[in-house]
Amino acid sequence: MRIRALVVLLAVCLAAASAGCRPDRSSLTPTLRSNDGVTATAAIPTASTEPEVAATPSPKPPPDDAPTPSSTPPSDAISFERALAPGFRDDLDQLPDATRYRLDLDLDMERATVSGDQEISYTNTESVELESIYLRLFPNTSGYGGEMSIVSVEVDGRPIAPERALQGSALRVPLRTPLQPGRHVKLDVRFELALPTSNHPASSQEPSDGYRQLGLYDGVAALANAFPIIPVYDDEGWNLAVAPSYGDAVFTDVAFFDVSLTAPTTMTLVGSGTCAPVSENAASTTWSCAAAPMRDFTAVTGGSYRTRSRAIGDVTVNSVFYAGHEEGGQAALDFASRALDLFSKRIGAYPFAELDVVETPTLAGGIEYPGLVVINESYYDSGQGVSDRMEWVVVHEVLHQWWYGLVGNDQVDEPWLDEALVQYCTALYYEDVYGEEALDIVVETSFQQAYAELQETGRDQPVGLPVAAYSRRNYAPVVYQKGPLYFHDLRQEVGAKAFWHILEAYFERNRYRIARPQDWLAAVETVTGSPYRSLYDEWILGERD
Repeated sequence: MRIRALVVLLAVCLAAASAGCRPDRSSLTPTLRSNDGVTATAAIPTASTEPEVAATPSPKPPPDDAPTPSSTPPSDAISFERALAPGFRDDLDQLPDATRYRLDLDLDMERATVSGDQEISYTNTESVELESIYLRLFPNTSGYGGEMSIVSVEVDGRPIAPERALQGSALRVPLRTPLQPGRHVKLDVRFELALPTSNHPASSQEPSDGYRQLGLYDGVAALANAFPIIPVYDDEGWNLAVAPSYGDAVFTDVAFFDVSLTAPTTMTLVGSGTCAPVSENAASTTWSCAAAPMRDFTAVTGGSYRTRSRAIGDVTVNSVFYAGHEEGGQAALDFASRALDLFSKRIGAYPFAELDVVETPTLAGGIEYPGLVVINESYYDSGQGVSDRMEWVVVHEVLHQWWYGLVGNDQVDEPWLDEALVQYCTALYYEDVYGEEALDIVVETSFQQAYAELQETGRDQPVGLPVAAYSRRNYAPVVYQKGPLYFHDLRQEVGAKAFWHILEAYFERNRYRIARPQDWLAAVETVTGSPYRSLYDEWILGERD
């Protein structure tokens, strides 16, 4: 095989949104031939021999709206078990203090608005009392371009006046009585969200720096971060930094999401977790979604969607795509299924009942959300069939289910811990599918050459900096392209078998948690007997002997 002559990987995601790459910034992509002779853009069989089926989520039990005393967390309003594969339903019992969100969302396509009623059940899991709770309003940032207004806020049934912060992208909710460790509080929030559209930003903020992760474009409503959400509280206090629009913005703990979403009957809805229609009339359909334990909830609705599904063990993979894009929809299903199968075996099992891969008009190559990833529509039909770029992007986003979704990290201050690791693991996928030479070529053409250019142009920076420390021009080359070289050097030192064991250990120790760099180093040391600190200091911290 003349693999080297065929490869200049898209792999590289040269302009990253949330783990994606802008199509107009990518170069040529691999037309690698796998060891079984199947090309990357062909329909690739997975390990599963089960038939492809349409997903049939279970109906939602009736909610329990009884008030809850503030001293104890509430009982679940719905059965979140349907969101998890059978072998993982006991995971719900391991998170008794996780935040609970009940959301009632009403999407008005004509007005491009979402009306929301929200109940948040929050337990103070910290060792200090909290005098206030913060909510993030991500639509009010320039990267989203929407406008979220708060109608009312109640704390344990009593109205309270919140305080706007961070140019309206955060809301401080003062508590009349400090919330002691282990105690519970209930917030009720009513809000209105104006979605950005193709011609009109919803606010005075200019959304051109964003990636259409939120908005109504070409008949598709993308509802990323379309509700107030509680950020992480840690040893630094509340994490409230406004991330640049070219990096990931959301840093949250895993939570339980009970969502009711009403949309026009003509629309198809896809959401995090498991969703099913529960009522319908001539004008609208109400869907019930259960998502837990997940770090966020997102939904996409469109009027021309088709679905192909495949069972990989106990997980249903759904490829959701525009009518007429059947070839691209099949390719996305194949790539996602193979990635899910490989990494469930090599890193740790994917615990959720579904994984959705959805075609949208996003300007990113792809964006990851818990249980759902969106892929740029241009990859499904590039004018000459399915884009060669699709495979890398789909696999990259699916890998984020492990690094970001299940093992969380501070994507604003420590983006390398998911993005650089996801990039390198995507290269390992190519090695598994196309052979050892494919990995060598990815490392050389996509990672090493980009690093050399950084050095030659005087733009080199350490990998382990916050997103805001990089310019838009430097963020992707440093984090997405230089960053994987740390993992590659580590793998060269410890060997391929030990490196996979490190990934397993890191995943198992930090599943559903927030991982820090020291957690990664601890996993390295557990497996090998050494943290290989000199490699970390060199690549991540930029410290050389």
